[in-house]
Amino acid sequence: MKKVILSMALSLFALSSQAAVTVTDNPFYSDVEVEHPLFAKGAGGSQCKGLPRTCGQMVSCEQAKQALKCGNTKLDRDKDGVPCESICPGG
Repeated sequence: MKKVILSMALSLFALSSQAAVTVTDNPFYSDVEVEHPLFAKGAGGSQCKGLPRTCGQMVSCEQAKQALKCGNTKLDRDKDGVPCESICPGG
């Protein structure tokens, strides 16, 4: 009897919420874009590998800008788009 009541309650809930059921062939596929340097379009590969991680390790402003493009947002503390303000002008 409990199973029948539970089944009816679940059916009623499913019908009342009009929940859509979708089927995905590949459970690892997602069309959601993720902002992360490993998944960045156009960035990555040899351009991002081996870049210094802190401003003190940067040798030029261009290197800092490339690291920022690769996703190292810690280089732009005030979020004005200028990384490593001690070595990049305009900060």
